[in-house]
Amino acid sequence: MEEIKMRVSGVEKSFPGVKALSNIEFSVRKGTVHALCGENGAGKSTLMKIIMGLYQADKGQIYIDEKPVNIKNPIQAREMGISMIAQELNYVPELSVAENLFLGRLPVNKFGKVNWKKVKKDAAQFLTDEKLPYKPEQKLKELTVSDIQMLEIIKAITNNAEIVIMDEPTSSISEKEVKQLFDKIAELKAKGVSIIYISHKMEEVFQIADDITVLRDGTVVSTDRAEDLDLDTVISRMVGRQLSNVYPKEDVKIGEKALEV
Repeated sequence: MEEIKMRVSGVEKSFPGVKALSNIEFSVRKGTVHALCGENGAGKSTLMKIIMGLYQADKGQIYIDEKPVNIKNPIQAREMGISMIAQELNYVPELSVAENLFLGRLPVNKFGKVNWKKVKKDAAQFLTDEKLPYKPEQKLKELTVSDIQMLEIIKAITNNAEIVIMDEPTSSISEKEVKQLFDKIAELKAKGVSIIYISHKMEEVFQIADDITVLRDGTVVSTDRAEDLDLDTVISRMVGRQLSNVYPKEDVKIGEKALEV
C-alpha cells in the first residue's frame, strides 16, 4: 500500500467577495513529485500558503503521516518538515550567502550567541556539496537572480524537509541550472522527500511529475498518475474547454506603411 505523506481534506478559503478554494481534496505520496497545475487564479498559491501556515483555512484539515495537524505559521510548518521555495524571492541584499542559508535558524553556542564558525563551515560544505561556486562571505547583492534562486532551493532542502513546495522554481534560472535542479529533485525523491511542484511549463511537469492535480476556479478538477495523461488533456482541464486552434490564422488586409527604420 502506498504511503501518503501529506493529505489535505475538505479545505475551503474565502476572501471578501471571492471563494478562493472550495472543498479541496489533495494528497502527496511519500518520495514522489506531485505537480499542481492550473491557470493564474486557480487557487494554487492560496492552497500552498495554507499548507505553509501563511493563511488559515476557513474549513478542512491537513494531515501529515495521517495525523491531523494545525499549522499556524511558517515557523511551525518548518518544524513539521515543510519547506517552500517561493516564486517571489525574499532576500536581504546586504546579507552574506552563509547568513542567507541559515536565516531564521542560526546555530547558537552554550552562551546563546550565534556560532558564526559553524555557520561559515556548514555553509562552505553545502556550497561544495551542491557544486555552487560562491563563497560563504559573498553578499547576495553580488549575485545574479538565478544564483539567488539556486541558493533558495539549497536553503529549503538543507532544512531536512520531508515536504518541499516548489513554486515556479525554474522561472529565472538557466537551462544548465534547471538540469541541476532536476538532478536534485531525483536525489530528494530517492531519500523519500515529497515534492509539490507548481509550474506553467508543461514540458517540465511531464518530465518530472509522478502525479498531476489540476485546479480550476478553486476546485480540484482531477488527480491522475502523470503516465496516464497527455499535454492536451491537462491543458483542456485547466481552461475548461478543448483548445483546437491556439493561434488561428486570420486574413488581414495589408495597409499603408506604418513605420520605416
